[in-house]
Amino acid sequence: MAAWFAARRPWQRMLLAFLFGALATAAFAPLYLVPVLLVAFPAFILLTEASGGLWGAFAIGWMFGFGHFLTGFYWVGNALEIAGAPPAAALALPLGMALYPGVAAVLYKLVRRRVPSRVLLFAVCWGLGEWLRGHVITGFPWNLAAYAWAFSDSMSQFASVCGAYGLTLITAALAATPVALLDRPLRRPADWWPAGVAVAAIAGIFAFGAVRLATAPAEPPGQPMVRLVQPDIAQDEKWLPQNYDRNFTEHLALSRRPGADRIDLFAWSEAAVPYQLDQDAARRAQIAALVKPGGVVVTGFPRVAEDADGRVHYYNSMIFIGSDGRTLALFDKFHLVPFGEYVPLKGVFRALDSVFEALGLGLRFQKVVEGGGDFVPGVGPRVIHLPNLPPVSPLVCYEVIFPGAVTPPGERPAWLLNITNDAWYGEWAGPHQHFAIARFRAIEEGLPMVRAAGTGVSAIIDAHGRVLQRLGLGQRGVVDGPLPAPLPPTLYARFGDHIFWVMMALAAALALGTRARRRP
Repeated sequence: MAAWFAARRPWQRMLLAFLFGALATAAFAPLYLVPVLLVAFPAFILLTEASGGLWGAFAIGWMFGFGHFLTGFYWVGNALEIAGAPPAAALALPLGMALYPGVAAVLYKLVRRRVPSRVLLFAVCWGLGEWLRGHVITGFPWNLAAYAWAFSDSMSQFASVCGAYGLTLITAALAATPVALLDRPLRRPADWWPAGVAVAAIAGIFAFGAVRLATAPAEPPGQPMVRLVQPDIAQDEKWLPQNYDRNFTEHLALSRRPGADRIDLFAWSEAAVPYQLDQDAARRAQIAALVKPGGVVVTGFPRVAEDADGRVHYYNSMIFIGSDGRTLALFDKFHLVPFGEYVPLKGVFRALDSVFEALGLGLRFQKVVEGGGDFVPGVGPRVIHLPNLPPVSPLVCYEVIFPGAVTPPGERPAWLLNITNDAWYGEWAGPHQHFAIARFRAIEEGLPMVRAAGTGVSAIIDAHGRVLQRLGLGQRGVVDGPLPAPLPPTLYARFGDHIFWVMMALAAALALGTRARRRP
């Protein structure tokens, strides 16, 4: 296979890289064909080694990433279509995200001659690329390699030790193991030791998770009862002014379903209500009538506020309403979606416009700069204290995809609340991937999660990431259940991504150790 790759022309290797990148996507939700990584990642390594120079390596990594992210993020096109963007705009995200596998390939090519261990070197390069993807320009850590294990509660538990980035590093090393067998005669059982190590590692991770789940404490009785409301309203119908009252009434009707008298918290989704609830006492009173004394309703809504200079600011917010109609707390989304809720690097785009104008070119970024900068980030993450409920850390929509960034430092909540509206992504892979990612935050932090979606997957998730109650994609209704109890802080909750960097250093040291042993 390695010789065949080396004999291909550059454009053929790039096409192969694209195809293997697309194949790797099948490892994630909703398919979870994890063994494809045993083919895709070794192909990435061999194609990078066969490339000519650093630019050739970058081209291989970039094409692998483009194929991977184009097939993994294709559902973004549905959101862009609803927003009125041209279909070609859906290419922007995979084109940009493909830079990180490109960087990983360059780093691998640069160091490969000095480090004989292909497996460890690839794992370090891929892990670094994924970490950068999760942090540069606010980051987009969607479909990290760790999330390929979301189909298995047992395999996912190791995220409580090392987080999603650490499990991504391990997954990359395991998937790259076949290349460690390339230079061996494989005539004796001892020649197969890399495969034995990989199998033992998978068995160890599974055993750790199985024991952790088997020894999980029983849920204490008397926990607050929550109801999640999922109206399943199509995104292209949600913001039509003639539908505002109907949609609001639909939320009220679903909330009043039998059993409402025993609910302590009603959770509606992101932007469920189009009205300015912080200024609308009449509608707050309608909502407050749902709950018993001491109960709470939380819902998302678009908040508008003026600053001291009279400038108007827009926030993607949630409001907590008490049984007396008062506003108990407000929370503004702090991690906004680039180019959807704000435009990063506006100064750069304006400078490019000036350059293009001076050169007489017709290309302009003015619409980009003016079109997506409406929302202002709030302060977060935060812990909110509510009457008769444990302290909570709220997260709006995709804020939940960032490992280690869902609770404030120095203050630990008792549960996580994620409100979202995955109707933007249609009934494709996006909502399933988003839900799988959200579950990992519960595992990492050892905290239960309540997730209310306008449509998507609404669920009550325990502190081990197990789904206790759920309402699936495209379903209308409610989910009732007790709020699960938190666990003591996990290793990852205590030390965060410092564990990942220790693992990276150990992997690099082992790779260099392999070089030292082979030098004689």
